[in-house]
Amino acid sequence: MVTHKWQRAIILVVLIIGSIVMLFPFAWLVSTSLKPLADAFDGNFIPQHLTFSNFTQILANGSAASVGQWLGNSIFSAISTSILVMLLDSLAAYGLARLHFLGKKVVFYVLVGSLMVPFIAILIPLYLEFANLNLLDTYGALILPYTSNAFGVFLLYQFFLSIPKELEEAAIIDGANKFQMWRKIFLPLSIPATATLGMMTFMGVYNDFFWPLVATSSNSMRTMTVGVALMTIGPYSTNYPLLMALTIFSMIPTLIAFIFAQRQLLQGVATTGINI
Repeated sequence: MVTHKWQRAIILVVLIIGSIVMLFPFAWLVSTSLKPLADAFDGNFIPQHLTFSNFTQILANGSAASVGQWLGNSIFSAISTSILVMLLDSLAAYGLARLHFLGKKVVFYVLVGSLMVPFIAILIPLYLEFANLNLLDTYGALILPYTSNAFGVFLLYQFFLSIPKELEEAAIIDGANKFQMWRKIFLPLSIPATATLGMMTFMGVYNDFFWPLVATSSNSMRTMTVGVALMTIGPYSTNYPLLMALTIFSMIPTLIAFIFAQRQLLQGVATTGINI
């Protein structure tokens, strides 16, 4: 009994230390955002000259319009992409996991192989494709490239394989076609896994920096990540307190999304496994 209590105490101490290590960068972020530029590198964790000027600068008349537009662009593109990815990847995963057609294994292995291709390798062809379609600096450029999500197909593919075949056979006896089986059986059962995919997609699109930087040119089409860089990083210096304040401001949508999707996210992680 005593040994068991010591084990629990050791585990608790390790978890507390791990939590402090993970939360320390965020605490330093908040601390720096409350400092004036002159004190950004003073080495003090507690600000010596506490100021909220960095946050008021974000909400200033001229800045607020830009920050609001950037935030709106990021949220709109992230939500739109998440919805499309959940729908398209669910249909594709269902087809690969439960339907039988010629070349199914080839399609699956090509799909999995595409996960090993780095984004930088397709950046120029992707840019030229959107330039030829006159989609640069539009919402199409901020949404469409992310919808070809092979990881999402692979994730849901594993889940669909685990669904008992008896459910499918019962649906066939009731006269359901393939689409009806997906909509009434596989889609409802895969809500935790699909919600996990949607949350991961939302965070990935919202936090992406490189493609929005390349694909947009006007201030009104910039996303939050690009806007943060443009607003705080100058040609010769960086306003780190303002950068930290903008970073905190940009974190709010992802925190809200995680709070509301936390239950489905945890269920999705617990129920989605590897089963080839």
